Amino acid sequence: MTKKQWFILAAALLALGVIGVALVLALALGFFAGHQEATADGSGLPVYTSEQSASSHAGYRHSTLTCGNDVFVNDYEESALQIMTSDPKPVTGRMAFGDGKICAIPGQPVTAYVAGDCGSEMPAYVPYRNIKQPPFDWRTATFREMTAYRPDRRNPYLTTTNAALLAEIVRNLRDGASVELSEFPFTGVTNLDTIKMTSDQLPGLMFCPSVYYYGNGTIYLAESLMMDATATPPQLHARWIPASPPLTQWLKSP
Repeated sequence: MTKKQWFILAAALLALGVIGVALVLALALGFFAGHQEATADGSGLPVYTSEQSASSHAGYRHSTLTCGNDVFVNDYEESALQIMTSDPKPVTGRMAFGDGKICAIPGQPVTAYVAGDCGSEMPAYVPYRNIKQPPFDWRTATFREMTAYRPDRRNPYLTTTNAALLAEIVRNLRDGASVELSEFPFTGVTNLDTIKMTSDQLPGLMFCPSVYYYGNGTIYLAESLMMDATATPPQLHARWIPASPPLTQWLKSP
């Protein structure tokens, strides 16, 4: 190969090198520009937009968190779920508006559930389910423990791991006949709480049906509560089911 030919080849390789470097730089700049857009708050965390609309279930709201192709929802199916910890970590994202955080739920992959700041004055989080994740089906789940709070009792807290009793509350909620309870204002309710049930099929979260200690001594259960804010005063509604004798006996035990 002549000197002239070597020179031409070297020049071509150099040109290709410059083009390659330029191409790499262009790709890198494009990546970082897109990444910066997705993390526009400057925290380096993904930014989620939130929306709320009427649910297909009467009395509930359909809330979503969206970041790119990831969509998480809180609706009727999540209304009775609570996060086990009040301070979930780590922080995995930020709300597009305000200081709201998106956090991982210990025990849950972030591809299934995340904790979303519900916007109260104190830190408070609710679970959001990835729309690709099937809803938790408490009707077929197996629970290992439940705790209940009983107002106006010397020993207000009860805990049990009795498998038969745990299965009884699922059967009671699933198959029991509902009744109407009138005069149920949102404010001033003192005999209303939840039963917290844990399952290995739902790590990091609890299924928490409502329990109402009625004035006549009857105890009622409900899968979850609905609030009618249009009423004056606001009213609570639910599919109330009388507690079965075994469950009533446990809740009234000394």
